Amino acid sequence: MRIKLVAHTPDLEAMVAVSMLTTTSGAQPSTLHERLLANPERIREVVSRLEVQHGNVLEHNRLVWLVEATGDEVLDVMLGTRVLLFTRLEGGRWLMSGNLRALADYAKQKDTEFASRLVDSVKDAAPTIHASFRRRTG
Repeated sequence: MRIKLVAHTPDLEAMVAVSMLTTTSGAQPSTLHERLLANPERIREVVSRLEVQHGNVLEHNRLVWLVEATGDEVLDVMLGTRVLLFTRLEGGRWLMSGNLRALADYAKQKDTEFASRLVDSVKDAAPTIHASFRRRTG
């Protein structure tokens, strides 16, 4: 089974940081977003405090992967989660979509090669969050 992240919400970590700060700040989310984009170090600082058990801050994004797998492999993943969505393409290829919370929940529940690849797929798009997931899933 092969997996490749092909699209995602821009500024993934900034979006998660905005979600985290919205609960403790009186500022509008758009204002927080603008401030954070101007200060990447602040994004890393906020996101590094992420507690995955409070997964709602991981929901404000979308990720799309290209998956090469058999129908049985896809069915196995689908039975393990309700929130990763699959669209069949041709030739054993599928589009899979979800958000960071779906990824975190799946990786927490499943100790599989696919779960590990799923976590690793976001390394470039969300390096601080990836490191956080890696610490929690080993």
